[in-house]
Amino acid sequence: MKKYLLVLIVALISNLSIAQSDEVILAVGEDKVTLDEFKAIFLKNNHNDSLITKQYLNDYMKLFVNFRLKVKEAKELKYDTISEFVNELAMYRNQLAKPYLNDNQFDEKLINEAYERMQTDIKASHILISVAEKALPADTLKAYNKAISIRNKILKGMDFAKAAKQYSDDKSAANNGGDLGYFSVFMMVYPFESAAYNTNLGETSEPVRTKYGYHLVKVNAKRKAIGEVKVAHIMFKTAKGATNNEIITSKSKIDEIVLKLKNGEDFAQLAEKFSEDKATAVKGGNLPWFGVGKMVKEFENSAFSLQEIGSVSPPFKTDFGWHIIKLLEKKPIPEFKDVQDKLKKKVNQDSRNSLRDKALISKIKNEYKFKQYNSRLNEIAKYTDENLSDGKWNSEKANSLKRNLFVLDGKYYTQADFVSFILENQMKVNDNYQSYFNDLYQAFVSETCLSFENSRLEKKYPEFKSLLQEYTDGILLFDLMDDMVWTKAIKDTVGLQEYFDANKEDYMWSQRVEAKIYTCIDQEIAKKTLRQIKKRHRMPYLTDEDVLKKVNYNSPLNLQINGKKYTKYENEYISKTDWKVGISNNIQGKDGSVIIVDILEIIPPQQKQLSETKGKVISDYQDFLEKQWIKKLRIKYPVVINTKVLYSLTQ
Repeated sequence: MKKYLLVLIVALISNLSIAQSDEVILAVGEDKVTLDEFKAIFLKNNHNDSLITKQYLNDYMKLFVNFRLKVKEAKELKYDTISEFVNELAMYRNQLAKPYLNDNQFDEKLINEAYERMQTDIKASHILISVAEKALPADTLKAYNKAISIRNKILKGMDFAKAAKQYSDDKSAANNGGDLGYFSVFMMVYPFESAAYNTNLGETSEPVRTKYGYHLVKVNAKRKAIGEVKVAHIMFKTAKGATNNEIITSKSKIDEIVLKLKNGEDFAQLAEKFSEDKATAVKGGNLPWFGVGKMVKEFENSAFSLQEIGSVSPPFKTDFGWHIIKLLEKKPIPEFKDVQDKLKKKVNQDSRNSLRDKALISKIKNEYKFKQYNSRLNEIAKYTDENLSDGKWNSEKANSLKRNLFVLDGKYYTQADFVSFILENQMKVNDNYQSYFNDLYQAFVSETCLSFENSRLEKKYPEFKSLLQEYTDGILLFDLMDDMVWTKAIKDTVGLQEYFDANKEDYMWSQRVEAKIYTCIDQEIAKKTLRQIKKRHRMPYLTDEDVLKKVNYNSPLNLQINGKKYTKYENEYISKTDWKVGISNNIQGKDGSVIIVDILEIIPPQQKQLSETKGKVISDYQDFLEKQWIKKLRIKYPVVINTKVLYSLTQ
C-alpha cells in the first residue's frame, strides 16, 4: 500500500490551544465526526515540524474522508458481523486490555520494594513445620500451633540451632542447624523473604506460611549487599569420602600451583594446564558472574573477601576439592534505572505474581462495593462431597438453589451461576473436596470480577475506547480493501488484461542489451577466458558449459558466467561499457577479480508483455480500482466538510 499520511511533530500539535468541542467537522452520509474525534486521530498521526497550513489540512482531510468512506461501507456490508472479524477483534481486545487489568500502583510498590531489598544481604536460619499447601483447616492449625510452641521455647532461651535440629522438617537442619547462609531478594519464596527482611537482627519471626508449611525465621546478620563478582579458579578434586592421603595429595597440588604463581607464571595458563574442573579450565578457569547465595559457602566467602582486581586467594577446601581463586571483576548493585525492567520481569515471574492478582481483585471489589452472602455459599457447600475432587460431582441436589450469592456494582450473581461454574471447571485433583470447593469459589469470584472490570474498560478509559476503535476500523478497512482492491486485482485476470491493453504506453522497455558477463578470479584467468570468448564468436554452437569446462578445469571458482537482457543501469558492469556489440575491455572488479562484458545485441525500445511487468501492472490496477471505488462511495455517501471548523486547527 502507498503510505499517504504526512506527519507533524507532536510538540507543535499539542500546543494548539483549541477548546474542547463537539462541533461537527465532517459528515459522511448520516455519520458525523466531531472536532474532538478528528483531533484525536489527527494529533496522533502527525509528527512533522512543518506548520499546519490550510493546504496540509485539505490533503489530510481528503485521506481521512477516504478512510471514513471505506469503514462506513464495510459496516454497511456487515463485515463487522463476520465470525473471522469478531474473533480477530476479540483477540486484539484481549491484548489491549491486559495493561488495564493490572494494579499498576501495586506493581510499582513491589518493584521498588525489590530494589530496596537488593541493597541488603540477609543471613538467616529457619525451622520448617511441614504442612500441605491445601491441607485441611485442622491440619493447618496443628502445624501452626506446633510452630508457636517451638517459638515460645526459643523466646524462653532455647538455642535456635538446637531447636532446628530437634524439630525442623527440613532435613538439612540436622547438619546445619537451619542455617541458610546469606541470601538476597528473589532467592526465597516471597513470604519467607519478607519475613527475613522484616525481622530485626537476632530476633525470631512469627510463624510465616509458604507452600512448604510454617517457618520460623531467625535473622543472624545483615550487611550491605556485596553485588557480584567474576572470578577464575583452579581446582583439584577430592571425591566424596576421599581418604586423608587423597586430601593431602590434592592439597599438595594446589600448594604447588600457588608456588608457580608466586614465581610469575600466568593464572589462566596454569588453570588450562592443571585444573581438574575441565569445563572452566579451557576458559582459563573463568566462571560466570555470580552474587550472594549462588556458590557453596566457602567458595563465596573466599571470592567476596578479595578486594583488589587480580588478587589471588589462599587455598581453601570445599566439598568438591581444593581451590584457589583469582578476582577478575567486581560490580556493585546497579542504579534503579538500570535494573527497573529486569526487576519488573522478575516480579512478574516470581511468587509475588499471585499477590498482584489478589491486589487487583481486592481493588475491583472495593471499587464496585463487592458483598457476598456466606450463608448462601454454605448452602451449596453442604451438597458437595468427595465426587467433587474426583471431577464427577453431580449438581442435582443443588439445582434448586437460586438465591443471590454476591453483588458487584449492583449486579447480582447467583448460587446457580456458581454451580454452573463448578460443573464447567471441575476436574480430578489431589486436594480434599472442601479445600477444592473453596478454590473453585475463589476462582469464580476472581473470574467474575475480572470479567466485570473488562466489560467496563471502554467506559472507564477513553484512550482504551479510542485505541480499540482504531483496531476495529483498521481490521474492517483491511478486509474490505482486500476484497475490493488487493485480491480482486490479482484474481480479475480479464480486468487486468484490459487495463494493461488500455495503458500499454506505460509499460515499455527502454533500450537494452543482450550480454554475457564473465567474472574471472584474476588476470591470468581473464586471459584464458578472453580466448574462449573469441572462440565462441567463431563457433556459436559453443555453450557456457563448454567455456566453464575449459577455464574451470582445476577450480570451479575460476570463472562465473551470467547472461540475459539488461537495461542501462541494471548492472554496474553493463553500465560501464560502451553500448555496442562486441567484447569490452577488462573491468577491475572487487577482491582482485576481472570482469569481461560481451554485448551480443543492442535491443531498441519495445513494448513489454504483461508477463514481463505483471507485478507493476497489478499495483497500478489496484490504484485504479481504488480510485474508481472511492468515486462510487462518494456518490453513495455524500461528504460534507465544515472547512471553518477544519481551518481552526491552523490557529
